Amino acid sequence: MGHGALIPLFWLYLCIFGVQLLLNRMKTFRIPSILAYLILGLLLSYYGKGLFHEEQIKWLDGLSEFGLYYLMFLSGMEIDLNLLRTNQGKKLWQTPLMFGFFVFLGTALLAFLLGTRIHQIDPALHSWMIMLILLTTSLGIVMPVLKEAGVIQSEYGQLLLTSAILADLITMIVLSIIGGSYQTGFTWHQASVGLLLPLSIVIYQTIIRLRQTSLWRLEFQKNAVARLQGLLAILGLYGIITDMTGSEAILGSFLAGFLLASFRLHDNHPFKEQLEGIGYALIIPIFFVMVGFRFNVTEFIHSPQSLRWVPLLLSTAFVVKVLPMMCLSPILGMRRALAGGFLLSARMTLIVVAASIGIRLGVINKEIQDAVIVVAIISSLLSPLIFSMNMKNLT
Repeated sequence: MGHGALIPLFWLYLCIFGVQLLLNRMKTFRIPSILAYLILGLLLSYYGKGLFHEEQIKWLDGLSEFGLYYLMFLSGMEIDLNLLRTNQGKKLWQTPLMFGFFVFLGTALLAFLLGTRIHQIDPALHSWMIMLILLTTSLGIVMPVLKEAGVIQSEYGQLLLTSAILADLITMIVLSIIGGSYQTGFTWHQASVGLLLPLSIVIYQTIIRLRQTSLWRLEFQKNAVARLQGLLAILGLYGIITDMTGSEAILGSFLAGFLLASFRLHDNHPFKEQLEGIGYALIIPIFFVMVGFRFNVTEFIHSPQSLRWVPLLLSTAFVVKVLPMMCLSPILGMRRALAGGFLLSARMTLIVVAASIGIRLGVINKEIQDAVIVVAIISSLLSPLIFSMNMKNLT
């Protein structure tokens, strides 16, 4: 293999294309594409690590991180504001937003109780960090799976999407604040995270006024390249602001997508199709492949302490999501509530971020961090598969 910086990327895209062809051939037993990308990363980690040099892997990690931010951006863009409002004669408590908030509160209560119990088992583990770890939901997995299942615009899909958004958004904000203030104390630097929301309102109003000017009609309305560059500039602005405030960049990426969602682009809108094509075909698959690639299976197997934590953490990870969703079974039906609970149990990105912050703050140990990564991989493999099988049977 040559030493060109782009050679690993060429190999990855060749493998990703092969995986996609294989998925297209699977008619009777179709698995989510993100699951296939994770498996591809694990296989490359075990059999093909010698193909890549360390410098090349670091370069791919950077592209993978951008893929994560872009995925959060598309997740925010998928929110249907009409379904989140009270409409069609429905009361406030009947909206997906309120159902999602109910699921989040139930998850938070169970996570607190189980986190306290885990702290009793090992006092070195702080219960509030275990609670945050259990609260997370992988919005980056939930959103593509709902889209692939064709239910993302339904009230059921919006309920699950809203639940995932609330879990990740609130956890991101808390982690952003605690990560910088736990050891040094709360400062204005951490409080400035709250500037993101008013900033979103200011940018939204600016774009509304810009669309009424001749500059928009001449430079943006008929120029797809200029529109895409302007959108990426807004995404970059949010990234800069989140870096300046010390918060997580995924929070800013999501808010940038939510800003675009307020303009109500329909599914077949050419601009939306361009954004999704760039993400799902070019950037996002690299993120999921590199997550699987970075996990060291051999090191984990030789750590009995980490192995012992996996069953407990995995069972609690499912319990805190499935039980609150089952409370909605009289409304959704037993199968849909169960399928939704399992899908919300998928954890990939934020749970790993939370574990790394916990290690840095000294509130969890290395064994828990390794077990959390395994739980993230297992739940990311099982949850979309269980959801897809249940939805197929319902259809």
